Amino acid sequence: MADHDDITAARRALGRHLAHLRKDAGHTQHSLARLVQYGRSSVANTETGRQHPERPFWTRCDHVLRTGGVLTAEYDRIADLNHHRRHLPAAPPRSTSLTSDSAAVWWEHEDTITARRSALSTATDDDARLAHLEHEVRQAIADNERCPPATLVARLRPLRVSVDQLMGARQHPPQRARLYTAAAHLSGLLAALALDLRAFRVAHAYAAESFDLAHAAQQPDTQAWARATQSLIAFYTGNHRDALAYAEDGLRHAGTGPHRIRLTVNGQARALAHLGDRRGVDRAVGRAFDLLTEYPPDGQVSTSLTLGPYCPTRAAANAATAYLALGHTTDVTGHLTTAIAAFDTAQLRGPQALSRLDLATAHLHADDPDQAAELALQALTLTAEHRFESVHQRTHQFLAAAHPLRHHPRIQDVADLLADRTHPHTPPLAGLRSPT
Repeated sequence: MADHDDITAARRALGRHLAHLRKDAGHTQHSLARLVQYGRSSVANTETGRQHPERPFWTRCDHVLRTGGVLTAEYDRIADLNHHRRHLPAAPPRSTSLTSDSAAVWWEHEDTITARRSALSTATDDDARLAHLEHEVRQAIADNERCPPATLVARLRPLRVSVDQLMGARQHPPQRARLYTAAAHLSGLLAALALDLRAFRVAHAYAAESFDLAHAAQQPDTQAWARATQSLIAFYTGNHRDALAYAEDGLRHAGTGPHRIRLTVNGQARALAHLGDRRGVDRAVGRAFDLLTEYPPDGQVSTSLTLGPYCPTRAAANAATAYLALGHTTDVTGHLTTAIAAFDTAQLRGPQALSRLDLATAHLHADDPDQAAELALQALTLTAEHRFESVHQRTHQFLAAAHPLRHHPRIQDVADLLADRTHPHTPPLAGLRSPT
């Protein structure tokens, strides 16, 4: 009975601790209940000790209240006490045998040993869950430029829940490293999707979380990948110096790994172009193509968030983007034409559109507004059902370059289509004709 009283008291103390942490965090019972997806009455009854929810409740509370896991740890301690009470063997009969008395003192009960064996089985289950998580993240990265961003976000929400559940559990160190690595990739992917959907602050937050998770996992390769993603977010939010700094720090983590190409041509070269450093762009592009020789091409087009090296097509397209930002079009047309064919075959909607917009800009420099406008319209049509912030920004850049030709009918078609895509129920920009 004393043991039972101790457990009841511990549960009430845990409930009071929850109430204290909730109030310190500025939450009402109702707001906390909504965030942990339980009823308000469950929170209220738990705080008074009348209800004893299972472990997922405490894990979610720790996550929302940012406690560092103290509530879950206390729940586990109470659960262990309760298990021990329920499985405590009957006291053995008194014996004058020294061996029998010593055994009662020295040895753990068989149930305690069995419980530890069960934990090993749980670790095996975690292996299966981790393998599923890793597979789904890799598949989502592969689909990133094929599916609409909103579709992928909805698909990834259950994975985010799985990550939280696994992080609240106990794994062996190798499993923990795998979990943090997969979580870093998931957060980086969510950062890119948030960028596409113009949730810029969320994108920065996810990208920072991605790097922190990679750092916690002590995985330099994943840290380099996360820095490349942070560079991408900074680039498309107009912070070109930050984009360059992230890329350069990523290269320090990358060592001799595969992410050097992406960090150099997608991160350094494009940021340097917007900072007006032509020599820096030349050096970065040259290094990227030198690095490509270390990875024999396999005929596949790499995705923007690839976990491996960038392919020659992707590198050439990024180099073309950098040089166009500097107003340099020599050799750009040939590279982009080849890239468009490869991206079309791979059905990567984002790169299909972006390469067309870059080629359209090159045609503007060649005084061919009709072909330029045709390519820009193709780009917007290809991404009609998607929301790629990169395409939106690149179209604005194309129209800025085409400003001297703004009265050309086909250039106006591009402006009208972009205006309709951006503000479907508002008039087009001043000075541009309305759709007919």
